[in-house]
Amino acid sequence: MKKLSGKIAIITGATKQKGLGQAVAIKLASLGATVILAGREKSKDSLECNVKEIESSGWEATYIFIDMSKPDQIDNAVNDLADKFGRIDILVNNAGVGFGSAILNENENKDWDINYSINVKGALSMCKGVLKIMEKEGSGAIVNVASTAGIGVSAGMPYPYIATKHALVGATKALALEYADKGIRVNVVAPGAINTDMLQQAYAAIAEGEGISISQAAEQENSSIPLGRPAEPFEVAAAIAFLASDEASYITGVVLPVSGGLSPGI
Repeated sequence: MKKLSGKIAIITGATKQKGLGQAVAIKLASLGATVILAGREKSKDSLECNVKEIESSGWEATYIFIDMSKPDQIDNAVNDLADKFGRIDILVNNAGVGFGSAILNENENKDWDINYSINVKGALSMCKGVLKIMEKEGSGAIVNVASTAGIGVSAGMPYPYIATKHALVGATKALALEYADKGIRVNVVAPGAINTDMLQQAYAAIAEGEGISISQAAEQENSSIPLGRPAEPFEVAAAIAFLASDEASYITGVVLPVSGGLSPGI
């Protein structure tokens, strides 16, 4: 029997076809979990494609619309899932944004608001929704996806992103303490650079800003990583799957960097 057989798992931010959310969904599904991919309604086509990819391997998957900036929608969606499946065993809070500037005075209220509404309030609203269901079962695992920006600072990171990812790390530790005696574990994965379309866009922006080629921009960024390269999505997904599984049954309140040895600001 696969180690996640019979488990029901929600993965937020699972709309990108080559993103971390999809990699996590594939990994959990391959271990036997029924996975629910969550994203906004405007990403319906991508969600459908991601679900079909998982189903093509004979695994169980579906999708649901959730706007992480709308707590009422989150609550309704989670309740609907609990009614449909009877339980929720795993939550991976992968949805996040990184708007804003690395120069404090360039950040406007809207930059702070959107980062807070998704990275902190949205993630905790998802936690709140599933925790009441997990508590009835007396078990469950939550993995919040932060960033190395949640444990330290590197030049160029937007202020609102840094602040909200630090907040998510702190809130996760508090949840781990609050729910430890209820059989529920809550941990954080803090990835560094991940080889996704978003990273390629970042390389392109750096290249344009500094007047260098994209390959030079990538080499420049990777030079700060001890392992010399960004993570592949499946590598981060493997760490998340471990923390979500019973193999990590004695681990809670932990922040696990998956960053090729890079821990900025520590």
